[in-house]
Amino acid sequence: RDQPAEAAAQLPLPPICGDASADHGGASMQEHIDMMAANADPAHAALLQTMEPMHSDMMRGMTPTDFQTAFVCSMIPHHQGAVAMARVAQQYANDPWIKMFAQEIITTQQVEIRQMQAWLARLPAQ
Repeated sequence: RDQPAEAAAQLPLPPICGDASADHGGASMQEHIDMMAANADPAHAALLQTMEPMHSDMMRGMTPTDFQTAFVCSMIPHHQGAVAMARVAQQYANDPWIKMFAQEIITTQQVEIRQMQAWLARLPAQ
């Protein structure tokens, strides 16, 4: 809770969200993303590279047996992925509205990430 939103948005999922070392499809997906990115312009390639960390962590988040915990554990990487995508948009977009919208996404998603992390921190130890 004492961390700035920017730092909190980059934290890894807590252990309650499943095994960090388990493969949740990330290796094969990353190979596919790398192939797609190899033929893409730099903006699309950067956007593609935001997909795999989000995907495998969302799948990892589905492993808790409690539905509510699984929901929150999956939503955190979903929001972190939105922040990563918005950063790419800020870097490559030239439309002022897109840049402004990307900043709004970053700001709101970071707040929500912190709220979800706080909810998980209040859960009893498992």
